[in-house]
Amino acid sequence: MDVWRRLTNREAPRQADTSSRCVAESASVSHDFVLVNYSQISDLSPNEAVTSGHFTVGGHDWFISFYPGGWSTTRYSQRETEGPGYAAASVCLRREATTVMIVKARITIGLVDRHGTMANRRTPDTDHFCAADISPTFPGFVRRSKLTSRRYLVDDCLTIRCVVTVINPRTEGTTAAPAAAALLPEMLGHLQCMLEDGKGADVTIEVGGRAFRAHRCVLAARSPVFDAELFGSMKRKDVERVEVHDMEPAVFELLLRFIYTDSLPGDDEGCGVAMTQHLLVAADRYGVNKLKQACDMKLRRSLDVQNVATTLALAEQHQCPLLRDACLKFMSSSPNVLADVLKTDGFRHLTASITS
Repeated sequence: MDVWRRLTNREAPRQADTSSRCVAESASVSHDFVLVNYSQISDLSPNEAVTSGHFTVGGHDWFISFYPGGWSTTRYSQRETEGPGYAAASVCLRREATTVMIVKARITIGLVDRHGTMANRRTPDTDHFCAADISPTFPGFVRRSKLTSRRYLVDDCLTIRCVVTVINPRTEGTTAAPAAAALLPEMLGHLQCMLEDGKGADVTIEVGGRAFRAHRCVLAARSPVFDAELFGSMKRKDVERVEVHDMEPAVFELLLRFIYTDSLPGDDEGCGVAMTQHLLVAADRYGVNKLKQACDMKLRRSLDVQNVATTLALAEQHQCPLLRDACLKFMSSSPNVLADVLKTDGFRHLTASITS
C-alpha cells in the first residue's frame, strides 16, 4: 500500500501555487475650522456645538463639531483632561453620506497658534469611527482658559485644525502564482543589502568628496538621467566613475537610498524639512518622480511660518502645483500669519529671487 501511495502521489499533477494580498490604501486631508468672532459663542451651554463644513477623505464626508462649553454627562470621567473646565471637540462621519457603518481612520486635532502651527495636539483612543456616534471624540480637547490666550485667539478668531487619514484595506483576489508581487518587500530588502555591502557594484559616484558605490543597471532603471549618462546619448567615456556637482553628499545618500529601497526616511533619520527640500530638488534633477511626489506631500504637511516662503520658492521652481497652492493657502490663512511670514528671511530671499 505504501509503495502504491508513493507511486500515485508522484504521478499526480502538482497543484498551482496561489496567493492573495491585502493592500492598505490611505488618503489624508487637513481641514481648518475657523471660528470668527469667537467671543460671541464662547459662552455656549455644555453639549451645544458649532459645526464645520463637510470635507471628504477616503470617499467619506466628515465634519468637526466644537463644544465651547464642554460636554456634560451624568458622570464625568475621572481623568484630568475631561470635565466642565474643558471644551470638547469631535471629528464625525456625515451620516447621510456613507453607507459604511465603521470607518478606520487616524485623526489628529489641535488648535492653530498665531504662527500657523498646530499645537495642543490630540489623538483619539480608537481608530474606528461610526456615523451613529454622537458623543465627542475628544471630550477633554482643551482647557477653556486656553481658548482666550493670545497664542491662539487672533483678532477674535480661533482656528481648529484636524488631519484625517482614512485607511482602507483592500484584499485582492486569489490568483495563481503571483510570486513576484508577494516577494516585493523581500526584493527591496535584498536591493538595500546590495547597496550597503557593495557586491557587484560597477560604478563609483563622487559627490562633494565622498564616493558612493552603486550598480549602473539599478540607477538606469530608476532614473532617466542616470540612464542617459550611463547607457544613452549622455554616456561618458569613463562610466565607472561619475561626478555629481552642486549637491551635498548627505542629500545624494538619501536619493540613492530611495532609488534602491523606494522609501523616504523620517525626521528622526536626518530627513527634516530642510533636507526634504533639498531632496525634492535632487529628485527633480534626476527624474525620480515618486521621490519628488513623496517630498511634495511631506512638505505640504510640514508648513509653518519659518519655512513656507522657501517652500513656495521651491514649488515654483520645480513645478509642484499642489505644494504651491498649499503654501499660498497657508500664507493667506489669516492676516497675522501673513504678517509673520513677511518678516522671515525666507520671504526676503523669495522676493529677491523674483525681482532679480
